[in-house]
Amino acid sequence: MDWVFFLSATAPGLVLTIISCIYKVHPPKSINYLYGYRTRRSMRNQETWDFGNAIGAKMMLWVGISTFMAGAITYFLTPRWAMGISTFFLIVAIFAGIFWCEHQLKINFDKNGKPLFGKDPSN
Repeated sequence: MDWVFFLSATAPGLVLTIISCIYKVHPPKSINYLYGYRTRRSMRNQETWDFGNAIGAKMMLWVGISTFMAGAITYFLTPRWAMGISTFFLIVAIFAGIFWCEHQLKINFDKNGKPLFGKDPSN
């Protein structure tokens, strides 16, 4: 087993998984431009910010785990291509995750950031 190829294929997913666990335990408290899930829709008000960051942490966790698994599986199928395939998978998964988060914000909040269901939708 060539550890360099294995680590290069699985490290992005492992790092993202670790970061998402930290992000889930220590979410950003208030709207800011440095830390958190920052989009126009998530930064409309504190409710959308809290909801966006809660689902953003879940999205990052799933993207990290799936990227790690894709890198590990790809390594055993074709070690020399594993890093490239894992990186491509990571990019596609991040875009899919952002699309999912934005869709969740759209179906749970109106265009002004008011909850559509009258309660906290993150529960």
